[in-house]
Amino acid sequence: MPKVSIIMPTYNVEKYFRQCIESVINQTLTDIEIIPVDDGSPDNCGKIMDEYAAKDPRIKPIHQVNGGYGKAVNAGIEAATGDYIGIVETDDYIEPDMYEKLVKTADENNAEIAKCKYEEVLECFQPPEFRKINWNEKFELPQGVFNIYQHPEFLYFHPSIWSCIYKSDFLKKHNIKFLTDKGASWTDNLFQVQTMCLADRIVYVDESLYKYRKFYFTEAMQLRDYNIPFKRSNEIHQWLTQQDIKDANVLACLYKREIAYIHIVLGMLKIKDLKDAFSLIKQMINNMSSDIVETNQYIKDEERKFFKLLICFPLLALIIEKLSIYRKEFISIRFNRHEKSVRCFNNYLYKRNNNA
Repeated sequence: MPKVSIIMPTYNVEKYFRQCIESVINQTLTDIEIIPVDDGSPDNCGKIMDEYAAKDPRIKPIHQVNGGYGKAVNAGIEAATGDYIGIVETDDYIEPDMYEKLVKTADENNAEIAKCKYEEVLECFQPPEFRKINWNEKFELPQGVFNIYQHPEFLYFHPSIWSCIYKSDFLKKHNIKFLTDKGASWTDNLFQVQTMCLADRIVYVDESLYKYRKFYFTEAMQLRDYNIPFKRSNEIHQWLTQQDIKDANVLACLYKREIAYIHIVLGMLKIKDLKDAFSLIKQMINNMSSDIVETNQYIKDEERKFFKLLICFPLLALIIEKLSIYRKEFISIRFNRHEKSVRCFNNYLYKRNNNA
């Protein structure tokens, strides 16, 4: 039985696929099972994974008719035989010792989930830039074993379900799977909430071991259907109700996530039906406990102000968000102790690193 089954959902990423699968093949932890799932990819990804499988018996490709991200990951979970499950998205890549470090930490602590930091590879810049995600700048992150009720801030962070390993028995015990709606986006949101809320023992490795490619500077520029965040939010709260999870801190951190959802929707390049979008935003706001928003320690002042602005002046909130997005996307001026730069339309007009 391999130590880790690494599932690689694959669709139309031929440009990046070889770098990704080689970063998995060359892990310092060699006791792994590699399951690339060809989800009806129209390019040569299916052929490439078969090519690698002919050379490495640890690679066990699955080929299926296109069914979407969730169906692809579920197929991999179903086929997995490892003690742990890992997920690598195939336009990303990982550090050589990622799984060795995660497994070592999980084994030593008998943890159901081991999670690490990640680094963004910003393909939206020319040339691409790397940006480390330092959650510890905003939160005091845990040392040793914890659960989500002790550190609910993990529910506010990017789901980054691929920066984790999960005990296979844990996923099977709770029957945790991905949503399988074809074309569904953000399906990692519910998976993250389910795994984090049901795990008794979680550990965190404070190292950036996963390289996450981003092709847009902001989530708002990537989102095409404003309904998606609201669908995922509803699914999460339906599940929380089924599980009778009412912890105020957990809810507060999910509210923070939902406020971020609203920022993303308002920042979209084009909202197809503004009236409908505002209706969904109003429903999301009304479903939040005003007491938690007003008093909980995890809700920041700027989030409370934005919450009130959405209630009283939603159109003003839209205008402010648009201006903020356009400024971030098209014009950026930085003059600080680390960097002096001027960027326009994601291209640098001037850049100087002070430590260069």
